[in-house]
Amino acid sequence: MSTKTDRFAETILTISSPIILEHIREHGEEFGIVSIVKVDISKDRTYADIYITATTNETVLPKKLAPLADKLRHDIGKQVQTYKIPHIRFKRIKNEAVTRNVQDIINELSKQYGLNETDKE
Repeated sequence: MSTKTDRFAETILTISSPIILEHIREHGEEFGIVSIVKVDISKDRTYADIYITATTNETVLPKKLAPLADKLRHDIGKQVQTYKIPHIRFKRIKNEAVTRNVQDIINELSKQYGLNETDKE
């Protein structure tokens, strides 16, 4: 990708992250911890693929976020002046090693700081 496309992907990530995380927060604990990993834009800027991962129900997450795509596209169009606003697609990250590594770090920190304790005083 070109530098301009990389910057556009970063802009999409910056604009979309708070909206996606707020939408996920409305669903409570259904997905656990959700991460927006990266954004890939097609060469012709027709599509922007937002890669996401979650600690639980990861396979369902893209389907739950699909209705949010038009709103994100609209918000991106309002904030970015470009001739073409890409269609948004949500995808799971294919590299399971990356996902497992992030989950291991989260679990380790949870144990270290006692965040998983159910018997709080």
